[in-house]
Amino acid sequence: MAELTRRGLLAAGALTLLAGCGDDQPRQQVAAGKPQGEVNVWLHGSQETGEQFQALVHDYIAEFRVDVRLLYLPVGQLDAKLLTAFTGGTPPDVFKIGHWSFPAHAKKNRLAPIDTKALPLQAYEPGTTTPLTYQDVPYGVPIDFNPCLLYYRKDRFEQAGLDPDRPPATWEEVADYSARLTSADRRRVGLQWLYGDPQWALMMLTALIKGKGGELGGNPALVEALTYMKGLGNPKLSNPLGALGLFYSGEAAMVVSGAFLGPALEKLGKNTLTFGRQYGVAPMPAWDGGRSVVPAYTWGWGVAKDSPNQYTAWHLVNYLQGARSVAANLDNGIIIPTKGWREAGPRGKSEIMKLVADSLPHVDFGPIIPGTVELAKAAAGAVDSVAHGKATPAEAAATFDAAVRQIR
Repeated sequence: MAELTRRGLLAAGALTLLAGCGDDQPRQQVAAGKPQGEVNVWLHGSQETGEQFQALVHDYIAEFRVDVRLLYLPVGQLDAKLLTAFTGGTPPDVFKIGHWSFPAHAKKNRLAPIDTKALPLQAYEPGTTTPLTYQDVPYGVPIDFNPCLLYYRKDRFEQAGLDPDRPPATWEEVADYSARLTSADRRRVGLQWLYGDPQWALMMLTALIKGKGGELGGNPALVEALTYMKGLGNPKLSNPLGALGLFYSGEAAMVVSGAFLGPALEKLGKNTLTFGRQYGVAPMPAWDGGRSVVPAYTWGWGVAKDSPNQYTAWHLVNYLQGARSVAANLDNGIIIPTKGWREAGPRGKSEIMKLVADSLPHVDFGPIIPGTVELAKAAAGAVDSVAHGKATPAEAAATFDAAVRQIR
């Protein structure tokens, strides 16, 4: 769902179809107790993570004699293909989807609860499985767990006469810095929002509104949040990699993103955009005097309720979430939040990962409801209509509130 998360990077180097499942064949129910039989897995992937993931799967096959069949899909097609498979009664055993999709599938009784005999939930950091839990039942475990951080261009700060070692800590300071960092023609801006992306629009509204003590929908804090967002950034700026590309080029001096962005910039920049020199990272801002609200998202592994091999499916997921995978994924900024994840490799001890760890008590995944996807689309509609001058903040808030009432 997120242009700045994986989609922009996958657009630059996507794996479309790596290993096909072939035609779905009838499968016999496999007895629980030990991994055996066949497991079909659907996920999105990239050239950065595909090789490491395949090596893990091959080792699993060799160790447990399980036939694992992989289907890699473009991230933008995964949800639609999975929905078609559920509707047709032929879902894969295992799939990786965004946390925002779990509640709707759980409500329709499509997901298998976690088999704790195959996958111990106590291995995960407290609270990190919350967005994959519906009505107190855990249906998934997190991978690519991302609390938001503030990335800022130190070189742009210096050019504007701002202290490159003192990033803004409050939303009020962000607005002040942005004004000083924005050129007269608005071709260079301070903070750039992720326009057009539903999940990120919902996350930003969550931070701004809840940071003032409000809730999404039906309160003055929504109008204030939309008014605030209108005053920053420029929706007319474009780049093939979205806000990531604008930050890399220096057109945007600040952007909100996840932990993956640091390693992505290293690969994209080829040592020309270096952490600590040209850019830095800071905690998510809070309103002056307000509480810290860190919007977050995660992808999660789930298992289909109709899978005839649920024990093996969860056993495979647990294997894919092991210490070896945690360390390898951290090199790409992908966090699997099992306990001790920061000690899994050198990347875990980095300053960026320390900021992530410090933010965990303040993470907020937004409403965990079946209508999360629709709610996110309504949030993007409100943010974008105000940014492009198609509606006032009050008008956009009224439209959003109406959508919230229907969704809930």
